[in-house]
Amino acid sequence: MDAYALVLSEPAAMMLATATRAEQRRLAVILDQMKADPFRQGDLRESDAQGRINEIIVADEWIVTYWPDHAVRELRIMRLEQVED
Repeated sequence: MDAYALVLSEPAAMMLATATRAEQRRLAVILDQMKADPFRQGDLRESDAQGRINEIIVADEWIVTYWPDHAVRELRIMRLEQVED
């Protein structure tokens, strides 16, 4: 199976860019795992303003909100949020 591409929204890209190197490495592992299983259902789901179902994955100290666009083989990363204690 051909790999899916990651497409980050502006807020997600900014979160990734401002994360520490260690956080960036951890996010890279999480996102690579998501690409390896693009049909995985999230831990939670929510609808966006367009009515699409967004999958939400909780991994370590990160919450990743995304929707898969299977037609063009992309995972659209909408939000990256760090869990606060």
